[in-house]
Amino acid sequence: MKRTLTGLILFAGLMGFILLTGVSVKGVAAGQFVFDAFLLFFCAASTLEMVKVFREKGYKPILAPLILFLAAVYPVTYFFDINGFAVAAAVVFMVAFGCFVFDNKRQLNDFFATLLILIYPLMSFSLSLYLTINFGMLPLLIAAGAAMCADTCAYYFGSLIKGPKIFPKISPKKTYAGSIFGIAGGVLGSALVYLLFELAELPVNDLVRFTDVFTHPILFYLLVGGIIGIVSEIGDLAASRLKRALQIKDFSHAFGPQGGIMDRLDSIIFAILFMSSVMVFVPLQ
Repeated sequence: MKRTLTGLILFAGLMGFILLTGVSVKGVAAGQFVFDAFLLFFCAASTLEMVKVFREKGYKPILAPLILFLAAVYPVTYFFDINGFAVAAAVVFMVAFGCFVFDNKRQLNDFFATLLILIYPLMSFSLSLYLTINFGMLPLLIAAGAAMCADTCAYYFGSLIKGPKIFPKISPKKTYAGSIFGIAGGVLGSALVYLLFELAELPVNDLVRFTDVFTHPILFYLLVGGIIGIVSEIGDLAASRLKRALQIKDFSHAFGPQGGIMDRLDSIIFAILFMSSVMVFVPLQ
């Protein structure tokens, strides 16, 4: 019950920020800038959470490249698109390597911990900014909606039906039944985004509408939702594998029974990576 109530409160707050993106002031999408600041905050918070976890386990992540990327990612992506994002990623990689090379106190494990945090969650989650800046809210809503619904369906139906475990050595509670319903949940979540933001036209910043791109957009939503259902479960397993390696139950207790920030973002991060890849191939005019 605590987990459910916490989840509903978080979802209500998220919906408020989503609908805010439809607010414009003198033709400027002011609400979108607020939402992007919200995303950037979670980029920073999830990165800090990971740094604290690694420090508690004896690693010493290098902060300079992490701070540099956080400071640069929004302006370079806003003004230079994905090319600016790629340049920022290359620069901070060189900074991280330089810090390791010229600081004899840094161990190889510290360098690898820094690279891991740079990629997961910082760069991966920062791609959400690339999506909102270039395409508006719909691609990000598909990623988040499908992943959250997949996670919810997998959890509740897996707990209800139980049955054989799918990867007991990585995540002992995950079952085949939960995984199947997780894929169905991804389809459902994506379909809800279509119904709410394409058909019902709830006010959001929709630079790209898939009803303007595809003859049968619902097929796109359902297909992408099903794939995200699979991808999000892989993201959840990846987080479970990392937590098992670090010998922790949750990344933190920021959301009480819901765990930490990374415990809520693990499946969404992989969904964002997938949607960022999909948008490269969407035939926009």
